[in-house]
Amino acid sequence: MKRITIATLFGVVAGALCATISFSAGILSFSAVNLLWILLNWAVMGFAIGISGLRFHWAWHGVVMGLAVGSIFSYFLYMHGMKMAPYTMIGNAIFGLMIEFFTTVVFKAPAKPDSVARVAAA
Repeated sequence: MKRITIATLFGVVAGALCATISFSAGILSFSAVNLLWILLNWAVMGFAIGISGLRFHWAWHGVVMGLAVGSIFSYFLYMHGMKMAPYTMIGNAIFGLMIEFFTTVVFKAPAKPDSVARVAAA
């Protein structure tokens, strides 16, 4: 539970950073809906990273989960006429790596794939 909480919290922090960059660079116009969408996307990414039981090294785990979960936001931008999908995918991988780094290395809450598999099988 500690890992999920930490990863979700850092997902929200990454969302705040992403929103700040997006709004100040003029990539997205500031609105409550855009802000909530960004924060929700990153909170979900943090939660997915925290709950995932994939058996990768922590760095690859962050990158893979960042790309997989973050692709939803990239698709959203693409559907709204922004040709930013390649750049947002790179950002998703970097932020996924950062979330995993803070969760696993800094706060010492590594994933325990065996315990996740036992809970899923029960």
